[in-house]
Amino acid sequence: MKPSLRIRGRGPTVVVEYLVAATLLVTLAAYMLMGNFTRYVADDFGTVIAVRLRGFWAQQIAAYRLSDGHFVATALQTGAALLNPVVVQVLPGVLVAAWLGFATLGLRHLVPAAGRLGRLLIAAGIVYATIRITPSPFLTLYWMTASLAFIVPLFLAALLVWLITRPAASGRRGALVIACAGVVAFVAAGEAETYTVAQAVALTVAFGVALSRISVGWRRQRTAIAAAWIGAVSGLAVELLSPGNAIRSATISKLVVTPRPSLVGLPLFTFVKMLHFAHVMVDAHWHTMVALAILTGMLAVRSGAVSRSSARLALIAVALATLGLGAVLLSALAPSAREYGILPPLYDQVVPVYACVCAIATLGWVGGRCLRYFIQAQWPRMGSLARFRGAFVAGAVVLAGAAVMIGPIASLASLHRDLPALEAYANVKDAQAEAATAAHLGGVSSVVVPTIKDYKDLGVFSHTGLEELFDDPKYFVNKDEALYYGVVTIATPPGPTPEP
Repeated sequence: MKPSLRIRGRGPTVVVEYLVAATLLVTLAAYMLMGNFTRYVADDFGTVIAVRLRGFWAQQIAAYRLSDGHFVATALQTGAALLNPVVVQVLPGVLVAAWLGFATLGLRHLVPAAGRLGRLLIAAGIVYATIRITPSPFLTLYWMTASLAFIVPLFLAALLVWLITRPAASGRRGALVIACAGVVAFVAAGEAETYTVAQAVALTVAFGVALSRISVGWRRQRTAIAAAWIGAVSGLAVELLSPGNAIRSATISKLVVTPRPSLVGLPLFTFVKMLHFAHVMVDAHWHTMVALAILTGMLAVRSGAVSRSSARLALIAVALATLGLGAVLLSALAPSAREYGILPPLYDQVVPVYACVCAIATLGWVGGRCLRYFIQAQWPRMGSLARFRGAFVAGAVVLAGAAVMIGPIASLASLHRDLPALEAYANVKDAQAEAATAAHLGGVSSVVVPTIKDYKDLGVFSHTGLEELFDDPKYFVNKDEALYYGVVTIATPPGPTPEP
């Protein structure tokens, strides 16, 4: 009898998977708890003021006419501005929890063989890697204005994947799923244009594949994909038709020093920027990317047997996914390349980072399935060595688990070291608020408040100085905060100009 390959079981594999899951979940919980040190930042004050002056519904119209077409982002931001300011301390935790939950749901029909624990592990790995790799977690996750525009569409994308990959149903249930796919894509398109354009391109590629003969499974889902594509394109059209886009573009043009590329030269210009973006990301975070690939590969290896045809299809899928990723990255980076002549602002970059992280997870999964097929084919030829298969499997699983857990453990240690700095940051922000409030109550028109000094050395909260108060009361952040607190001017003590 030929020796068989058995990887699943209640042995070291399950123990290691639970340990990895616990490490990742504890790390994500720590990121969530860091929200306790969050306060209003920069545009948050301006949003609150706008809602006070115009009200919720009038602000939607004003933002669409005068600022940009981010109709869903505007609604979320103004809605949050109506709540108590403490919402900014809770929001990061809510967003991460929703992101993890929807990512796990989105994997349900994509990788059913992974099992519930496996899907949770992959989702947690993707969320952790995205937070870890994104250039500025503070501006992406802990700044209310940006988080509602850039984190929300990421978990809406996972919800859309779940709707599209559900087994096709008929009747009212099928119609409801199709309608929901269109609505979710439309709502997600109402966020920042970095995601909106990327979603439209990704669904265009997916719809093209669904109409082809490449995959029978994709053809079955072509109606849901078509509905999502219509929703995405409709949302993109609503954004493009916003009168505020011209005003916003004219304002940006006055601030940009790098020449803007022409529409003809935009593809090549963006491609060069994409290569630079990928180089910087890989150079700084290759270990996190490798660990994620190992995690998904480990889960793929233990997720059942693989046929030769499945292995071949997986390789074809990788080739197509690589081309799709290139198209998505180009489309995600193109708006900022056109407007700024450079890479997107730090908070925008979470969208292309997320696309790359998902691609790495996919590559790890396909690599694991191909490795499983190779092991299946070679194991019977191992002869007497086959009796040591249990030791081989246990050793490989332990090494893979250790490689995955190193990053989250290091992140936990870093967050712990950062706690005093984060507490000091929150204390200074509270002192600024107290001084401004006291000045307002005392009838003082101008107030000088403490300075955030170490904004570049706050660990996960590190950011540029452009989001903080200057010693110049005419700076837009100073003006917004002065209006928010009801004083004429607010400023910090004279000092060096904060660096971008």
